[in-house]
Amino acid sequence: MIGWWNSGIFTNALFFLIYTLKVCMIDIHKLKAFIAVVEESNISKAAVRLHIQQPPLTRLIKSLEKDLDTVLLKRLPRGVEVTEAGKALYQEAITILDHADSIPQRVRNIAQGKEGQINIGFTHSVGLHPFLPALLRQYRERFSAVAIHLEEDSSSSLVDAVINEKLDIAFLRKPAPIHADLHSFYVLDEPLIVALPSNHPLAEEQGTIRLSDLEAYEFVLYRRLGGQDLFDNILANCYQAGFSPNIVQEAPRLTSSLNLIAAGIGLSIVPASIQGFWNKQIVYRPLAADQPSIAPIYAIYRAKQKSVRIEHFVDLLKMR
Repeated sequence: MIGWWNSGIFTNALFFLIYTLKVCMIDIHKLKAFIAVVEESNISKAAVRLHIQQPPLTRLIKSLEKDLDTVLLKRLPRGVEVTEAGKALYQEAITILDHADSIPQRVRNIAQGKEGQINIGFTHSVGLHPFLPALLRQYRERFSAVAIHLEEDSSSSLVDAVINEKLDIAFLRKPAPIHADLHSFYVLDEPLIVALPSNHPLAEEQGTIRLSDLEAYEFVLYRRLGGQDLFDNILANCYQAGFSPNIVQEAPRLTSSLNLIAAGIGLSIVPASIQGFWNKQIVYRPLAADQPSIAPIYAIYRAKQKSVRIEHFVDLLKMR
């Protein structure tokens, strides 16, 4: 099924309206006439309410009954009685007309990016950075009627999802791969720091730690399958410092690695934002300034993006 149909723009109510009007071929003017007759319990009074003559109104009701091949009203000497089928139609007609009245404004809102849905993806480590909830909060304050759908996944899966229009925008730890359909831009740099068990020899030292000082110790890292960009970034920094880390354990998630560090299994290099997960069994230390290590964040989206909602989101992101 094509992407825009799955985007959340068309609600169940709108789908029901389109189905009813196009498949059942019910004239909306006939529904309005029928509702008036039911609510007035009298064709003459309904005609006055609708500012039309009684004969045209009677013809509208008969035409509606013919369309549905069902008796909706029983004519009485002093009014009408609604049949069971008529009562059922009345409830549905009220719903249909309520949605029909709102369609023009909803269409305008969607065209202006004020309604609909935006689908945002991010890797696990990016989701821990405070910039993302702050950005979502700011967007929500400006476009409160837009539904925000979030997906956490690996970098490769997020890239595929953006290309295949399952996601509108995604946040990764590296630029988008070279692809005609993708555009990426730099968002921010996040420092990498050292996370140590509280009883680790380096935990007692004050100040910064040099990467080369970590060569003799055992590492716990976030599994590459789940966080390829961050994993490769950490290894590249270690290689640049002149050593290959001794990885004794890999964790399925970045936050899971904290439990292993707290248990004394090893140390790790993590994004600075992870410090928000406080644990008295873990000590965080900054890396030396002459060996700057960063974990950048990039945004990727389709180069031929035509959604006003995404344009608003990207504009807000670039203003930060």
